[in-house]
Formats: sequence, structure tokens, C-alpha cells
Amino acid sequence: MADKVINIKIEKLAEIKELFKKYPTIISWRMNEAVARSLVGLERSAKRLAPVNKQSGGGNLRQSIKSSMTGVASGKIEATANYAYYVHEGTRPHIIRARIKKGLANVRTGQYFGKIVHHPGTKANPFLELAYTAEFQNIQDEFAKVVDNLPIV
Repeated sequence: MADKVINIKIEKLAEIKELFKKYPTIISWRMNEAVARSLVGLERSAKRLAPVNKQSGGGNLRQSIKSSMTGVASGKIEATANYAYYVHEGTRPHIIRARIKKGLANVRTGQYFGKIVHHPGTKANPFLELAYTAEFQNIQDEFAKVVDNLPIV
């Protein structure tokens, strides 16, 4: 999917920065844990919210959603299906033309559409943004734990 960045604002970031100055090793470790747990929740929500073509028994889009750590206290979640961007962002009305075959058809259902189709476009389904909205409080809670549950000796 084309890169679309959603930055997450952490409410207790100032406190985390102060603690990082005093305890860099512990805070780095805790931040990595918080990011990893947040990514798991985001991935789970995105997979739940991504559409599935029930007629074809699809699920390719959901299976393509993966999260990973990208560095110290940073990570990403992405959908790698070649059509993920179009599902997420939607499409404008457009014309589809047969280029190789004599016409456009759905072999599975036996439908024949002709040489040209005036596609009405598709409504956006921003499943990654919806997952972020659904997980927002859980993410904030994960980073609050970095500050609130810090066992300082």
C-alpha cells in the first residue's frame, strides 16, 4: 500500500522524556514493549475491520496486514495486498477497458460485462485509520504504564 503515515501522539510523552534522561535503559526497554503491544492491538483491529469478499471466500487483504518493529520504540502496520490502497482510500469513477481479451468477465460467476465498463468508483474503507481510532485509548494506556509502573530502585 502506498505509504500513508498516521502519527500517534502519546499523552504522557513529557513524563517519558524526563524518565528517559534518568533511566535510559529501562525506559527504552519499556517503550519497546509498549510499542510492540500497541502494534499487536492495531493489527488485530485492522484485520477485524478490513473488508472480506464473502462471495469468493476472500481474506487476502486481512492476511496481508502485518505489523513490525522498525527501530527503537517505533513500529509500523501495513497492508501489502496490491489493492489495499484502493480499498482504504476508495476510487473515483473510472473506465475499465479490455486490453488483452475480447471482453471483461467474471469467470467465477459467469458474468460478461463487455469491452468497456464505466465503473462507478468505490467508497473508501479506511480500515487502518478506524483501527487506530478503536485502539487509541489502549495505546495511551500502554504508554501510561511506562510511566506509572516503573519500578525504580
